[in-house]
Amino acid sequence: MASIFVVGDGAIGLLYSHYLSQQHRVTLLTKHAIDEPRFYQQAKAPKQTINCQLTNLTQLSECGRIDVIIFTVKAYQVATAFGQLKPFLSAQCQLILSHNGMGNVDEINNELTKQQGLYFLTTRLAGYKDTPFSVLHTGIGSSILGDCNQQAKTQLAEVKNLLNAIPELTTTNNIQQLRFEKLLVNIAINPLSALHNVKNGSLTAPQFSGIILNILNEACTVANKLGINVRLAEALANAYQVMSDTKKNYSSMHQDIAHNRITEIDAMCGYICQKGNQFGINTPHNQYLLDAIRDKKSAI
Repeated sequence: MASIFVVGDGAIGLLYSHYLSQQHRVTLLTKHAIDEPRFYQQAKAPKQTINCQLTNLTQLSECGRIDVIIFTVKAYQVATAFGQLKPFLSAQCQLILSHNGMGNVDEINNELTKQQGLYFLTTRLAGYKDTPFSVLHTGIGSSILGDCNQQAKTQLAEVKNLLNAIPELTTTNNIQQLRFEKLLVNIAINPLSALHNVKNGSLTAPQFSGIILNILNEACTVANKLGINVRLAEALANAYQVMSDTKKNYSSMHQDIAHNRITEIDAMCGYICQKGNQFGINTPHNQYLLDAIRDKKSAI
């Protein structure tokens, strides 16, 4: 039994905590109340209490050094969370990032020792917070763990075994490829669903086909310049498949806008625009979505 820290009690943080607490001691770091238990529910089954210890930044010094930590906060929150937690990480700490969009890996790697491994965990687990302290699990899917530095390469199998309670968990030696493939799905679904206040399945309507084609074409051009092998036809097929599979769901960005939260648009369309500018690739459609989401006020 290992001791695992999970940073963030959003839907994914609670799902990971639920599964990992079945085999390990899980400490859930939250900005919210720590005297209220967290709950997990699937379909119409009774709610289950997640067997984890709740803590916050003011109590971290009582928890001892952290050996394994999973960051499930939003992409834009990772740098701040890491900076707050860095003094509490052990010299051999293994760090796992799990968020939508790109970025953060290079920045975090620059702050680590050679003995600290950095990993990225992509997941198709799906759920949403039906109350501030409870997650409703809406979809099972695969999760893939990949190494992001040399130390992680040597410990990938070991860390994967620690996380084996997460359903359908596998590993990859090319996590950057998988992250970009997921990014393509995200930029096809998240901004448009938030802008038009629709569920994911509505994006299969013909009125959206033109802009989806254009934003993915720009993103694929950027990916290829980065040396990542993605094809537009496959990106379109994957995006429309996810729209169909999650047709009754609202995207995470839709929910962020609806609840007046900061979105992850900078790590999605913003990343494509940034890299496009770097390589001299025009990205007007991603720029349009980036500007529109930044400017949008909640009217949902």
